[in-house]
Amino acid sequence: MVISLDGEWLLATDPHNIGRERQWYARPVPEAKPTRVPWIIQEAFPGYHGVAWYWREFVASANPYTQGRYLLRFWAVDYQAEVWLNGALMGEHEGGETPFVLDVTDVIQPEANNRLAVRVLNPTHEPIDGIVLNQTPHRNKVIPYTAGGSYNHGGIVDSVELLVVPAVRVEDLFVQPEIETGVLRIQANVHNAQNSSVRGSIEFMVAPATSGETLAVIRLVREVPPGDTLIEAHLQVGNPRLWELNDPYLYRVTARVWT
Repeated sequence: MVISLDGEWLLATDPHNIGRERQWYARPVPEAKPTRVPWIIQEAFPGYHGVAWYWREFVASANPYTQGRYLLRFWAVDYQAEVWLNGALMGEHEGGETPFVLDVTDVIQPEANNRLAVRVLNPTHEPIDGIVLNQTPHRNKVIPYTAGGSYNHGGIVDSVELLVVPAVRVEDLFVQPEIETGVLRIQANVHNAQNSSVRGSIEFMVAPATSGETLAVIRLVREVPPGDTLIEAHLQVGNPRLWELNDPYLYRVTARVWT
């Protein structure tokens, strides 16, 4: 289950970097303004760069899975993020263009109100927590803006989601095709969040991306210990149709696991 947390949030600037010390993660400050997520700090606070704080309240659905987990997924926060839920620090991430996921199961309150706070650092030329704009991966961002450059925007710049997932799940999937043979070499990372091993079944399927009819399927049974397990498999596609500019044909590989 994927629950979008996009929409209206509250946003406040922290030019003196005092928010952590004053526990802004516990509740919004009075001067916070409504803003939208995903988007940039500079819409609500034009010309501002540095530390800013976001807040949002939401109700979490009940988890239908036995020993299921709650995950927060941020698709992009530019540039550095620290995330609190209900006053507890859940984790941090550096890098403005990569997604990250935090397990918040132990803190979240199902079927009740929850408060999410995110501290965002949009770097400038002055060091903040040791981070300076020109010492980070920043593409062509510049201060002040010049021709050929990109404006130094920052914030929660992509979607935020709450994932309600089972304890055993597929977390990553990598597929390498062999053009000559039509063989698909598959690697799947299966994560078991429980404290004991379980016997699970995993199914891989390949189908055309447009029509969806199954071309090949394989089902495996594996012992899945706690943590991450790499599972490998092969699928065969007969007479594979190759992608070309004038014929952008695609295949879709899906994975499913159950215990």
